[in-house]
Amino acid sequence: MMEQKAGITSLQIQPHYSDREAWRALAGRERCSFEVLELSVPGALNDPEFSDVCRKWYQDSGLAASFHGAFIDVNPGSGDEGFRALSRERCRQSCALAASLGAKNVVFHSSCFPFLRGDYLDFWAGTCAGFYEELAGEWNLNIFIENSPDIDAVPIRTLMRRITDTRIGVCLDLGHANYSRMRLEDWFEQLQDWIGYLHLSDNEGRDDTHLPLGQGSVDWGLADALFRQMNRFAYVTVETNTLQDTEVSLAYLKEHHYFGA
Repeated sequence: MMEQKAGITSLQIQPHYSDREAWRALAGRERCSFEVLELSVPGALNDPEFSDVCRKWYQDSGLAASFHGAFIDVNPGSGDEGFRALSRERCRQSCALAASLGAKNVVFHSSCFPFLRGDYLDFWAGTCAGFYEELAGEWNLNIFIENSPDIDAVPIRTLMRRITDTRIGVCLDLGHANYSRMRLEDWFEQLQDWIGYLHLSDNEGRDDTHLPLGQGSVDWGLADALFRQMNRFAYVTVETNTLQDTEVSLAYLKEHHYFGA
């Protein structure tokens, strides 16, 4: 992974093309870059005309540092050859889009079914490890695997132990961790060797509601302290639903001096 100064973060936001100029203005005021998400949802993937216009705007903005890869029903480690092939096609499309925007990072959801272990987990981890290393090498991208349906850190830890390419790391989504079955401290402890990216949103510990920071039950003071203990660089994306929610979240981070804000 790209060498960066320890303890420093690169702050990012997830814009929406519909309000693009307001998002660009916010990025300018707050000195943020973009993690582009909307080109990976089915609506964009199935609408080439919108995708082309949207992609052109992100290219011209010069702010696309990262790209959130396709994630709806995507599992490149599926045991079904047909599902696996389609998922890998979507992942390759994501890498191609990231490269076309000038982004250096791609985030993929872990996609591992959380309640199966043993042979299922071994197959998934081995299959995904080889595929992600192939993508990183082919596109020269940093790839981060995000906890999403995960109830604990076992699948991602199992995956990362099979990977040798240092361009591949972990995106710890703190909102997702908040509704998992594992304490936040344990997420950091078990994945600390690989965490290089954070997603920030709040919720009440039940659903992935992407509330503004400070309006749910995530312990942000604890999260910040655990991050600082790692003493390393990380990309940090505020992942809230609207422009206003993102502004509220950025103000919250600055008020409390969390994650280098």
